[in-house]
Amino acid sequence: MNHLIRIYLKKTKRPLSNYRVFKRADSISKYAYLFLGLFFIILVYYFLELINVMETEILQPYPQYVGVVSVPLLVGPLLHFHLKTTFRVVVTTDAFAKQNFFWRYRLYLFNEVEKVRLTKKNKLKIRTRNGNLVIALKRYEADLEKLKTIFNYEGHFKQRKKPYKVFIEGDEIDIQELAPEYSKTTLRLMDSFSDDYDHLMPGYLGDISLYNTTIHRVRFLDKKHAVFELSHVDLKKNHPENTSFNAKQTDEAVMVFQSVSHVEIFNLDKDRPRDVELLGTDLETLKKVARRTEVFEANIKPLEQRLSVDLVLSRGVRRQLVRFTFKDAMVGFNKLVKDAWFEETF
Repeated sequence: MNHLIRIYLKKTKRPLSNYRVFKRADSISKYAYLFLGLFFIILVYYFLELINVMETEILQPYPQYVGVVSVPLLVGPLLHFHLKTTFRVVVTTDAFAKQNFFWRYRLYLFNEVEKVRLTKKNKLKIRTRNGNLVIALKRYEADLEKLKTIFNYEGHFKQRKKPYKVFIEGDEIDIQELAPEYSKTTLRLMDSFSDDYDHLMPGYLGDISLYNTTIHRVRFLDKKHAVFELSHVDLKKNHPENTSFNAKQTDEAVMVFQSVSHVEIFNLDKDRPRDVELLGTDLETLKKVARRTEVFEANIKPLEQRLSVDLVLSRGVRRQLVRFTFKDAMVGFNKLVKDAWFEETF
């Protein structure tokens, strides 16, 4: 365990406190004890003959044969004992580890797992950023089945990712789903679009791509919330609403920017990038400029208390930069239709 404690500290920058060790549940074969007992009988009998306690000379003249026979009788059971007592699995609140043949542990954070498949024989085939591994659940204590529950909350097994927390106390592991906390404004906006869109998810803006999306029109709610009606959005594979293992393109979508302010709109038609023309700083100009355009570039970045977005929009040969700040944003759509354009390069 000292090795695991060191690599956990190195990887997470915090000490390993709460964890559960799962031992192999396989029983040790009675033949291992039988062969080991036979080895000691042969060894003792040979030793007694060697010091002339036994008057027989059955084994003493043939030490080489005694060695040849004894080695598999000793090595076989010891190897069997080793295989049945190693390959332990350790589960922490945010990671898991598996022991190898040499008692060393390999640590994996749950958010490093890219794909998990459960076989008919109850084996977890896990693909991570750093390699693949297999955990045969039936060979461990029954409580290790909760690892499947964790992967389910992580969005594997074709399920939607959900917020959760792992609690470990002694030998008990408990996994609880956490309810997302949204502001009253966000909840009200979600309710406004719930009849039109089956999927609505605030946040996770880093898992959304707007490149090559068509903006059909822009409208405003309460004169401050910008509603972008889009041809589609692309959801990266880590987005909670993406139930596929690939990045996916949605059908017609909506993106709602909450509490828009500090609008700046520039004309980028000049030959030199630094020669830009300010077209406006109001919501009405934003509505006119963005209508029926293609998103050429989209960059969302955090500010001190808000978020900022830069959208380079194109209509024919004309390009314009739209920049504004907002408090939060959500995306709504009804279904995933095909792989995203960038899936082949990911």
